[in-house]
Formats: sequence, structure tokens, C-alpha cells
Amino acid sequence: MSILSTLFGTKKPAAVEPERVNEIVSAEPHLARPIRVAVYREASITYESGYRRKGVVMDFADKDLRIRFPTNEALPPVVNVHARAVGLEGEADLVWQNNSEAGLRVRG
Repeated sequence: MSILSTLFGTKKPAAVEPERVNEIVSAEPHLARPIRVAVYREASITYESGYRRKGVVMDFADKDLRIRFPTNEALPPVVNVHARAVGLEGEADLVWQNNSEAGLRVRG
């Protein structure tokens, strides 16, 4: 007797009845958001007061981007984004912030 049959037994599982299957899994999952492009490009943001911070764009999609900063400073709700390397510039809303990373959505 092998160790696998000792641990798991030798009984074969029963076949699954088709009516018990609730959902068929497709090769392409339903995504809640568009696929994001992973990058590592320099960017900066400017507050309304003129204060400027540099960071790194980690990934982006359409008008959304995730940016990482060297410090954990809290961002204001609206900033100006300058991320020419990924083609995103303009006024952006803060969607979320977790420590030194933030999710921004460019307006327009």
C-alpha cells in the first residue's frame, strides 16, 4: 500500500451531476475594471497650493492610475497629474490612498 492511498484512501469520487453545476466558468473572466498596464514611469502631482510631489506610476488604464510616492503624506481630494510618460495629464480626483500608494482618476 502506497503512502498516498494510506493518506487519501482509494475510493474514487462520484461523477458530478450536470444539474448541480450552477455556473460554467469561461476562459475570459468578467472583469469589473479594464485591464491595467503595468509600468514603472516617473510622474508628479501638483496640489492647488502649488506644492509638487514626485512619484512613480505603477500601473494605469484609460483615465485611472496607481501612483507610489516615497512618503506617506495624505493627498488632497483633487490634484493635477503630470504623467506624460503614460499619456495622462490634467486634473484628477483621489479615489483611494493606502500609505504611500494612491489611486487617481483623471477628469475629462
